[in-house]
Amino acid sequence: MTTVPESMADRSGRELKVHRAWPKDGGRLIFEASDAENGQIRAGTIEHDGRVRLSPFAEDPLLTGLPGAAAQGQLLVHRYKRRAVVRDAVGFTKLLVPGKAEGVAASHRLMRALAQPSGIVMPDVVSQHSAGVTLTAVHGVSFHELGQAVTGQVSSSHVSPHQGSSQPPLSERVPSVEDGWEQAWHQWAVRWPRLAVAPAVSGVPELPTHSTRDEARTVSRWVNQVQEFGALAVSAERLQGASSQVARLLISGAPERSVLSHRDLHDKQLLFNADSGSVGLIDCDTVSVAEPALDLANLLVHIDFRRAQGVFSAAAASTAKQAILETALAMKVSDTRMHAYSAATRLRLACLYAFRPPYRAVAHFWFERLEADLRK
Repeated sequence: MTTVPESMADRSGRELKVHRAWPKDGGRLIFEASDAENGQIRAGTIEHDGRVRLSPFAEDPLLTGLPGAAAQGQLLVHRYKRRAVVRDAVGFTKLLVPGKAEGVAASHRLMRALAQPSGIVMPDVVSQHSAGVTLTAVHGVSFHELGQAVTGQVSSSHVSPHQGSSQPPLSERVPSVEDGWEQAWHQWAVRWPRLAVAPAVSGVPELPTHSTRDEARTVSRWVNQVQEFGALAVSAERLQGASSQVARLLISGAPERSVLSHRDLHDKQLLFNADSGSVGLIDCDTVSVAEPALDLANLLVHIDFRRAQGVFSAAAASTAKQAILETALAMKVSDTRMHAYSAATRLRLACLYAFRPPYRAVAHFWFERLEADLRK
């Protein structure tokens, strides 16, 4: 059975810390690691027999534009043979496998157009080419980082993927992080309903639909992968039982009206600009039409997960959750649908983080807590 190691060494003996992996077919995994000394991103595969194939820095047979892009900027993400993200002077370049760039560019252009009346700032497409898409940077600090600051965990040396290294420490840029945190969520709560229920959404044929059954299938796929790789120390019966219960919650209830959905809304995708009071949104690759509870529950559960990770304090999480729940109330999202999509997100996150060595214990605890709640 293929497992994800916590660390490994390259040919020169340099230690690499593995921070996440993704299941592939044939019992294989792809992984992303970083140099323990300089943080340089490395990627590769773990074969079904446990053999590790580590790619040289910024090399990928399917991401043809990666070496050139990485030479001009900083490699932030490398999902082997899938995608990579490089930050440079222009903004952010997403390196993609052949045939994907057009769809990603179209999603971002569409989301930017739909978001304009809401006041939420979106990245603009600078260029689209066969190897990927280059997007402008959205100015601001991620909600994730701002929440860390409230919790007192951001150091002056930390640089997030959407925070330039030339900027001063967050504590110097935001006079009061507590006030900034509350303002950020207030501004998000005002703007999000305007975006989600944008009048133009119903008349846009390019938008795919993500149904309750689609969501149930997504969760089921993750559960099956966790079971196949033994990523969680939980029996197949328990895993499949939780998956079935979540599917029933999703499908048994009457779906609510469809709205514009980001489909991967969490605290790292939202940015707050304290100078302008604006809220930004990034990574709009999967924009679609779905129930409003999908995005709201995904964001809500991520806040809870940050508490479990020890990233957000109870006070920081409480502020965020209150804003999200008030927004759900304002959008007339029922408690039943929020509960269903929250359960789906909780199970999916348990599976996702089971493949991330630093958080395997958290993922196991998270699953057991969900399982206990589902029995109530």
